[in-house]
Amino acid sequence: MNRFLSLLFVLILSQVAFAQKLKTLVTEGKAAIERQEFYLAENYFKKAIGIDSSAIELQYLYAEACRLDLNYTVAERWYGKVYKKDNGKVYPEALFHLAACKKSNGRYKDAIKMYDKYAKRNTKKQADKAALATKASQHCSYALMLMKNPLPLNINHIDTLVNSKSGEYGPFEVDSFLYFTSIKTSGNSIESKIYKSKVNAYKFSKYEALDSIINNPNYNISNVVFDPSGNTLYCTRSDNKIADKVNASIYAYPYKNNAFEAGIKLPAEINQAGYSNTHPSLIKINGHVTLFFASNRPGGEGGMDIWYSVQNKDGSWQTALNVGKNVNTVEDEITPFFCNPCQTLYFSSSYHKGMGGFDIFKSEFKKGQYGEPENLGYPINSPQNDMYFKYNDTKSKAYFTSNREGSYYEKYETCCNDIYFVNLPEHSDSVMVEEEQKDTLYIAKSRLQTLVPLTLYFNNDEPDSKTLNTSTKKTYTETVNAYLALKKNYLKAYAKGLEAEQKEIAMTEMEDFFEDSVRSSYQELEQFAALMLFVLKEGEKVNLTLKGYCSPLASTSYNVNLAKRRLSSLVNYFNAYQDGALKNYLADEKKVKIIIEEVGELKASQLVSDNPNDATNAVYSRAAALERKIQIIAVSTKD
Repeated sequence: MNRFLSLLFVLILSQVAFAQKLKTLVTEGKAAIERQEFYLAENYFKKAIGIDSSAIELQYLYAEACRLDLNYTVAERWYGKVYKKDNGKVYPEALFHLAACKKSNGRYKDAIKMYDKYAKRNTKKQADKAALATKASQHCSYALMLMKNPLPLNINHIDTLVNSKSGEYGPFEVDSFLYFTSIKTSGNSIESKIYKSKVNAYKFSKYEALDSIINNPNYNISNVVFDPSGNTLYCTRSDNKIADKVNASIYAYPYKNNAFEAGIKLPAEINQAGYSNTHPSLIKINGHVTLFFASNRPGGEGGMDIWYSVQNKDGSWQTALNVGKNVNTVEDEITPFFCNPCQTLYFSSSYHKGMGGFDIFKSEFKKGQYGEPENLGYPINSPQNDMYFKYNDTKSKAYFTSNREGSYYEKYETCCNDIYFVNLPEHSDSVMVEEEQKDTLYIAKSRLQTLVPLTLYFNNDEPDSKTLNTSTKKTYTETVNAYLALKKNYLKAYAKGLEAEQKEIAMTEMEDFFEDSVRSSYQELEQFAALMLFVLKEGEKVNLTLKGYCSPLASTSYNVNLAKRRLSSLVNYFNAYQDGALKNYLADEKKVKIIIEEVGELKASQLVSDNPNDATNAVYSRAAALERKIQIIAVSTKD
């Protein structure tokens, strides 16, 4: 008996110790997020998950830390777990963040569906956030268009003579030297210093650190540039563990007698106390040195804004001014660079229409104001963060920083920034080869491309059950509306016999299928038809390639005919669209050509039953529903 009590006492003590350790880890993790030390927060919550992986609060906190630390893949997985279990009840933002992670991972179509679902759910509850989700969904569609139409540019990833697994950013080439910031980690501390590498054409020497006058061990130093004369180095100095987050100020280091002098903190006109002042960039405009920089000071549009200050002849600085609403937004605008010959401001933003994270934009300066920002396009921009765009002093190259896939990493892909460059044509003042004019026809054709593959779903044995006919008189609109009307039946049948928690999960999965797959794909078909009609009216020819599938229930010969009926319902839909607006085009193969690439049943899946007596798994399961489909797998247009 005493032995049993002793063992029980040890178990109780062990549970208490684990509970206390868990509480400590959560407290430390939350504190690390407050300090913006996201990598530490991620480690704390990862350890907490190791103690109790089933606690939904820990799952959400771990996902948050991973997202903030740019670990999008892991964050997506854990947000997915939270959303699947919670369905937006306690953690409604999990769906929004899950969509954001999918966007940052380049899964734009999935992100669109999730953003749209979030917007629909929160139109009345959180109108502003719902509007943000709608905007993000539109940006995903735009990103798909950019990726379908890449610019003819070669992106060069600088090798390990400059880049490392720790992270490099803020490139600035002058007098055949590339200056940049490199981050080094030591235990729980993070240090950033300035390095340089000799540039010989397109080769780079092994980097070396600048002297301790610049790289003072008591501070983090980053974002190096020189003034137009080349006699003064400017950079950001921070006493925080992570540069650029808080207490960041811009310093000037005069270069005299072949050596740097002690740094001089720029005055309050630039370094407003209590706010972050960073990302300096200097250019001479109309004979006056002008400093562009990023700051979260009051008086802006929100978050980090881009400001500028003009230097007086006596070396003093004028009060900084905001560059204006066309550039700055409620979110972050950072890393400015003004090209004087181009009269164009380059910068990065997380708000303007982009591919994900920060994208690089340009805004032309005309008649005293900055124009509407233009995205530099793909592959300059990527689903991840793209920043610090700058020309070198001879305009033979443009440098930028990105944590895109392919960057070197130690912790996980997309964790760390590397430096990239693009070779430019001789005497070019623009990084991009001019694209063909993006008129409305070009945009419509591009959007058509982004909508494929377009998958459409069907109820079991529909249309026209129990027949060997290969065609139907029904349109896809009729079949999909009848299918959507059966949603409650599917939810009930799929969840039948399950326990409370599993039942809720099953019903959520089926609800998501009907909304995110069946209804959403029909809405995409409506867009597709409208765009197809537009390009046909403009004199273009359209080629459509289709595939038809069905689940393995029933014989193969029956299923082949069923798939053909489903394809027939799609053709009927096109013929009936807008009271027959497409009918004459479809009747003329010189205008619309439809190619059937494959018809038949999918390979047997372990999750899908072919037993007619097992209706739950053969008919009502999500896996079976996903197999009953047809696809528009390709579309091409030409005049």
